[in-house]
Amino acid sequence: MQPERVSELSDLLTRARRARAGMGNAVMVQSVSGMHCSALLGEVTERVRRLGSVVLSLSCSPSDTHSQFAVVRRIVASSLEFAGKDRIIEDEGLLRRVVEGSVPVDHQLFEALREGFTQAARRHPLVVVVNHIQWMDETSLRWFGVMVRHLNNLPVFLILAHRTDETPVDRSLIDEISKRDRCHTVTLSPLSPQSVRDVVGSAYPGQRCDDAFVQACADATLGRPSRLDGLLASLSADSVPPRASHIEQVRRCGERLQAEAAAARLLRQPADLQEVAAVAAVLGEEGNCAVIADMLNMYGDTISGLIEGLTRVGVFRATGDSERYRFSNAELRSLVHRDMPADARRTLHMRAARRLNDLGAPLHQVAKHLLQADVAGDAWACGVLKEAADDALKAGDPKTCAEYARRVLRDSVPEEVRAEVLWLLGRAEVLFAPAAADRHLGEAVRLFSDPARQAGAIVERAYARVLRQGSAESTLRPPLAALAHVDKNAFAELGDTELSLSVQSLTCTGPARDFAPVPEVPGWPAVSDTLGITPGERELLASVGGDLACRSEPRDVPLELVQRALAGERPAGSASIVLLLRCITVLTWAGHLREAQYWADHMLTGALHQDALFPRVIAHCQRADIALRMGDLPVALTEAKRALVLTTTHHEVKSCHAVALTAVARVRGAMGHYEESVGLLQGLHDLPASALGIRGMFRLKSGDHRRALTDLMECGHRLEALDIVNPALSAWRSCAALAWKGLGNDAEARRLAEKEVELARRWGDPAAVGQSLRTLGGVTSGAAAERALAESVSLLEQTDARLQLALSLVAAGKAQGQKGSLAQARQALRKGMLLAEESGAQSLVAEAHKSLLAAGGRLRRTPVSGLPALTPTERRIAAHAAGGRTNKNIAELLHITPRTVEVHLTRVYGKLSIPGRNALPDALGPT
Repeated sequence: MQPERVSELSDLLTRARRARAGMGNAVMVQSVSGMHCSALLGEVTERVRRLGSVVLSLSCSPSDTHSQFAVVRRIVASSLEFAGKDRIIEDEGLLRRVVEGSVPVDHQLFEALREGFTQAARRHPLVVVVNHIQWMDETSLRWFGVMVRHLNNLPVFLILAHRTDETPVDRSLIDEISKRDRCHTVTLSPLSPQSVRDVVGSAYPGQRCDDAFVQACADATLGRPSRLDGLLASLSADSVPPRASHIEQVRRCGERLQAEAAAARLLRQPADLQEVAAVAAVLGEEGNCAVIADMLNMYGDTISGLIEGLTRVGVFRATGDSERYRFSNAELRSLVHRDMPADARRTLHMRAARRLNDLGAPLHQVAKHLLQADVAGDAWACGVLKEAADDALKAGDPKTCAEYARRVLRDSVPEEVRAEVLWLLGRAEVLFAPAAADRHLGEAVRLFSDPARQAGAIVERAYARVLRQGSAESTLRPPLAALAHVDKNAFAELGDTELSLSVQSLTCTGPARDFAPVPEVPGWPAVSDTLGITPGERELLASVGGDLACRSEPRDVPLELVQRALAGERPAGSASIVLLLRCITVLTWAGHLREAQYWADHMLTGALHQDALFPRVIAHCQRADIALRMGDLPVALTEAKRALVLTTTHHEVKSCHAVALTAVARVRGAMGHYEESVGLLQGLHDLPASALGIRGMFRLKSGDHRRALTDLMECGHRLEALDIVNPALSAWRSCAALAWKGLGNDAEARRLAEKEVELARRWGDPAAVGQSLRTLGGVTSGAAAERALAESVSLLEQTDARLQLALSLVAAGKAQGQKGSLAQARQALRKGMLLAEESGAQSLVAEAHKSLLAAGGRLRRTPVSGLPALTPTERRIAAHAAGGRTNKNIAELLHITPRTVEVHLTRVYGKLSIPGRNALPDALGPT
C-alpha cells in the first residue's frame, strides 16, 4: 500500500477505535475516480471486523437513485443475516416489512430504525460503511443525515464515501451531512512522485525507468492509482519500454484511458447532461455554449449549469470563459460522437449545419456537418457542399474538395449539378488520383450542356491524362490520347482567351529555327515580349519553352521563356503542376541545376501542404534527376525510392510506378549495379521512351550489346516521333554508338556520336556537350579522340555535373595511359576517382583505381579526415549549417529527421576536427 493510503487508513482506524470506546463519529470520504477508494474501505472493514465490531458494508449503484429507501432496505436486509447476540435490531418483523417495502417511509419509520440501531450499538460496537453515496436515493440519504445527528455517546462508526466527479442525487444533502459536528471529511490524495516511481518500477522489474518516463506516467494519470495501473498494463501489453523516447506513447495511452473512463462516467449522468455532451460532440471538440443552447432550446443560465456539471464530472475542462466549452481531450469527443445512435447523430449534424448557417458560421464549418448528415433530396445542403468544395479547391485543399464533392454525388442530383460537381471532383483528384480524375472529368464532359463549361472540363481532362504518364516527354509532348477531345477551332470560337491559351499550351509546336525566337500563331494570342501576365500566358510560355528545348534549339530562348513563366502568379491546380514540370525540365536540361532544384523543392513543399500525392511523386523524381546530374547519388537514390514507395503504397498514383521505378533503376545503374538496374525495368509494359534508353544503357554496361541496341534504337524512334531530339533528355545516340562500336560497325557509331555532338552544341549546355564529346572520343581514335576527351573535361569543369566530369576524367586518363602519357593519365585518374568517391559511384571508383595502378599510380587510402573525407550528403548538410540554417530547417529542406541532421553534423565535426557549428564556415572555405 502506498504511503498516501497508509496515512489515510491510519486516520480512519483511529476514528474507529474512538467510536468503539463510545465516541461515535462519522467520516465523509471523498475522492475522484481512480483513487482506489473501494480498496481502502475494504481494508478498513477487514481491520475493524478483526477488532470485534459488527460491520455492515455496501456500495450504492446508479439503479438505487430511482428507488425510495433502497439503500436503507439493503442495510436492513444485511442485518437480518446476523443471529443471536450479534443481531442488530431485535424487531425482525419490522425489518422484514422494511425490506418488503410494506411500511410507509415517514418520520415514524426513521425513528424506529434509528432506535433499533442505537439499541444494537449499545450491545455491540457497530461500523457502517457505505460507498458511492452519490447514487444513494434521497430518502436513504436523509435517514443517514438523521443517524449522524445522533452518534453522541454511541459506539458507532459511520463511513460514507462518494466521488466528487459524479453527479450526486442531492449535493446539498451530502454537504449538510459533511458539515455535522460529528462528521469529519477525508479527501483521498493522489500518489506522490515517489509513489508513482515505485509503482512504475514494480511494473518494470529489473529495468531502469527514465525520469521523463515516470513523470509522463504521473502526468497522464494525475497520480490516480487505478489509472496508473491501467496505463502500465496497457504499456506492458504493447511492450513499451520505460524510456524517455516513448513518452509520447505514454501520453496517447493516458488520453485514451482517460477518455474511456470519462465516457463510461457520462453514461451514468442525468439525461440532460448526456444530451448536452452529445450536441457538443457533434459541434466539435470545442465551441460556443450559445450554439448548444440554441439547438436544445435552453436559456443561458440553464446551459451554464449543465456545462459546469459536465466540467465537474471530467467530460469538459475549464476554459476560463463561461461562454465556451471544451472536451477534456479529443479522444473523448470522438468516443461520445461514435457511441451515439446513427440516426440521432445524422439528425444532430443536420440541425447543427442549419443553425450554424443561420448564425453566419464559415462555410466549411457548415459543410463539415453536412458530410455526416442525411442530405438526400436536400437542395440547400447539396448547394452548400458544392460551394464549400469550390472554396476548398481555391484554397489549395484538394482532398477536402473531393470529400465534399463525393458526398453530393452519393445521392441523386440533377445532371447539370452533377456535371459541375464532377468537374470540381476531377480538378481536385488530378493532384492525388489522376486516373480517377480522368474518369470523372470525362463524365462531366458528357453531361455539360454549356459549351464553355464543357471546354473547361476537356482541358482539365487533358491535363489529367498528361500527368498520368508521369514522364518529362509526355508533359512536353502530350500523347494523342490526351488531346482526343481538344478542337482548336471550337475553343477559339468561345472567345475565352485564357482557355484558348491553355489549349494552345497543350497543342503548341514551336517555331522552326529560322523563325523569330518567340512565335506568333495566326488566330491565337501572340507570344509577345509582354506575354506572361496572366496564368494562361505563363502556361503558353512554359509550353513554347519546352517545345524549343525538345527541338534542341539554342537554350537561351527557352530559358528566358520559362523564367518569364515562373515570374508572378502561376496557374492553380493541375495547370500549375504541368507548368512547373515543364519549367523544371527545361532548367534541368539547360544545366541550371540549382534553380531547377529550388523549383522542385517548391513543388514538393506545396504538395506536402496540400497532401497531394501526384505532385509529390513528380517532385521526388525531379529531385532524384537533379541530384544524379549533380553527382550526389545517395541523395538521388533516396529521392527516387521515396517516389517509388508512394506509387507502391497508394493506388491513386500507380500509373506513375514505371516512372518512379525508372528513377531508382537509373541511380542504381549509375552506382554500378547494372544487372540490378536492368532487372528492375525488365518485364514492365508501357515504359516511357527515356526509360528504354536507360535500360539500353545499362544493358550495354553489362556487355549485352545487341539487346542494348534494340532498346536504344526503339527509344530514339519514339522520341523522334515526338520531335524530341535534345540529348539532354536521353543520350540514346551516344549509347547506341558505343553499342555499334562493340558490334564492329565503326561508321554507324561515329555517325551517331557526331550527330549527338551537333545537337548538344546547338542546345548549348556544357554538360550535354561534354557528355556527347566523351562518347565521340570513345568511338574515334588518335588526335581526334584526344581532342574530344580534352574538350569534354574542359566543358564539364564549368558545370555542377560532378559525375559526368568524373566519367570524362577517367576516360581521358585511360586514353592517355594507353598512348604512354602516364603522368597525365595518373593526374586525370586520381581526380576522376576522387569525384567518383564523392558522388557515390563505387564501380567507377574501382575502374579508375584499376586504371591508375596500370598507369603506375600508388594505392591511396580513402581519406578519413579533412574536406575530402566528407560524403556528398555530409557536404550538403554542412553547407546549409554553415549558411545559418537550423537542424530543423535543414531537416525540412532535405525531408529527413532533425536527428539524422544531428548525426551527420557530428561526423562532419569529427572529420574536420572542429568544435562545432560556428567553425563550419572557415573549415569549409569559400563555396
